[in-house]
Amino acid sequence: MVARAISSALVPDLSDKVGRKKILIVALAFYAVSTVLLGFARSFFLLFFLRVVEGAATGAVFPTAEALLVDSVPLKDRGAWMGKYFTTFNFGFIIGPAIGGILFTIGTDLFFLDTLTAFSVPFVFTGLLGFISLISIIFFVQDVLITDKKDSIDELIAGEIADIPTSITPYLSSFLLIGVLSGFSIGLIIPIFTLHMTNAFQLTEGNIGFIFTISGSVALLVNYPAGKLSDKISNRMQIVWVGMICTGVAFFGVSLATSLGIVILFFIFRSTAFQAYLPAYRAFQADKIPPLVRGKVMGHIQSAFNVGATFGPLIGSWLYEIFVSQSLDILGYSFFGGGIPFLVAGIFGLIQVLFAVNILINDKKSVHEL
Repeated sequence: MVARAISSALVPDLSDKVGRKKILIVALAFYAVSTVLLGFARSFFLLFFLRVVEGAATGAVFPTAEALLVDSVPLKDRGAWMGKYFTTFNFGFIIGPAIGGILFTIGTDLFFLDTLTAFSVPFVFTGLLGFISLISIIFFVQDVLITDKKDSIDELIAGEIADIPTSITPYLSSFLLIGVLSGFSIGLIIPIFTLHMTNAFQLTEGNIGFIFTISGSVALLVNYPAGKLSDKISNRMQIVWVGMICTGVAFFGVSLATSLGIVILFFIFRSTAFQAYLPAYRAFQADKIPPLVRGKVMGHIQSAFNVGATFGPLIGSWLYEIFVSQSLDILGYSFFGGGIPFLVAGIFGLIQVLFAVNILINDKKSVHEL
């Protein structure tokens, strides 16, 4: 996450100057190679080094890809296209854990591999997918020259097609703060989700992946409709703040759940709410970012998320080790102590709402004044 934070702050800025396709090609090559090699890492140092490389590559890819997408689509359909983008991304994301679980189980049960060797199989498979992505970028994607694109020129300040500073992006500080809070809340539960599912609900490694698939399947249906809806309403942030509230509440539900069925229900609720507001929020950010610094600013926003996600796992793991062996009570209701990181994630998730509402109110004021 530290590597992601650094690379997303620096590399997408370069894409504004040399083109986004070149950045994607180089970053995906590093991602694919490092991911394959991760499956064969047998020392902590090598594992650590490869994760740094993979993280840096990922940090370069995501904001650059989003910037290229925004460059390439009509302004009036930006929310809908963001919805399509996140639909395809999340389709892979929700089936990935299940496929990883299947590949791991095949390795252990069909080929009788030891546990460590069986873990290598999903890494190799994922690295191959990275190579496929690299090839598709080379042959099917082209850069968009901003100064040749009417929709982008319309967004430029009249007569200013030179070096537009990042500082003219409205609400940039709020975007960055929301990014940190979002990254921190998600990071809190990333390292301990598998542990919590194993210790509290006695799930196996192979079955845990299916929880993500089940919870994400319903959410997959909301990306495009929600993104398209954001193109039709007066302010995209109306969708965003409601979705953020629901996401925070869902974390509370997961933290207090004592049955697997309830956990899955709250994960479905959380995934649906998150995927409903994400395309609208990304489109709103793109609306406010000048085209000539789009890669740079999107990179900074992604970097802010990664900074939060850097500290989240440290705090989440620490909290989990403190409370995992305890049974806690709130107003007479008992729940697993391992749910505390989810509870804290919900609190930080709801703090984001304050900044989102502030953006919504101020944006309405500015439109009214105009």
